[in-house]
Amino acid sequence: MESLSLITFIEAAAVMVSSVSGMIKASEKKMDLVGAYSVALLVCFGGGTMRDILLNRRPFFWVENEIYLFMVLLVTIAFVYIPSVHNLTKLLHRRTNTIEAIGLGLFSISGLFAALNLGMPLFSSSLMGVITGVAGGVFRDIVINEIPVIFKFKGGLYAVASFIGCWICIFFVFFFNAAFLGFIIGTIAIIGIRLMSVYFGLKLPKPLWVTEEEE
Repeated sequence: MESLSLITFIEAAAVMVSSVSGMIKASEKKMDLVGAYSVALLVCFGGGTMRDILLNRRPFFWVENEIYLFMVLLVTIAFVYIPSVHNLTKLLHRRTNTIEAIGLGLFSISGLFAALNLGMPLFSSSLMGVITGVAGGVFRDIVINEIPVIFKFKGGLYAVASFIGCWICIFFVFFFNAAFLGFIIGTIAIIGIRLMSVYFGLKLPKPLWVTEEEE
């Protein structure tokens, strides 16, 4: 349905953005090169690998496009050992939420397109987009011993932002036959909803087991 070149473009952009997100977390934890590269790989490829396993898709997307592994390695080496790039990490740390939101948007739409191309039903495809977008961050947080944002009530709209953006993309793909436009608007929607959640406190209705003190 959607061209492979579009999916590859989205994935490559997502990998680059998410590798920076991984570097920020690695710098917070004072990791060495191996640790930083491992965290970056989890962020960049965790969600897509989970998607490919569920879709029984082989080879995995990062095996099929091995250049992604080298891209992440080069970014890691630069952030760990080049002073000017390392200093950039400190500046980007203030924009962590924005960087993670961009990665969420790009990976979510790439996962959606991958599922649609295999002829999966629309609802299942949207969930594949969500899994692709959020799973890498979950794996990263587990490894660095943090509760994943997606599981926190205080974390705001994370998976929900991905889900809504995927359906916006589906709307443009099926009603206007506009895959690229769907990618653009769907990604912007995910980024926008996620950032509004972070900065304006948008959340799902409070679960009954969450007290006011825990909000």
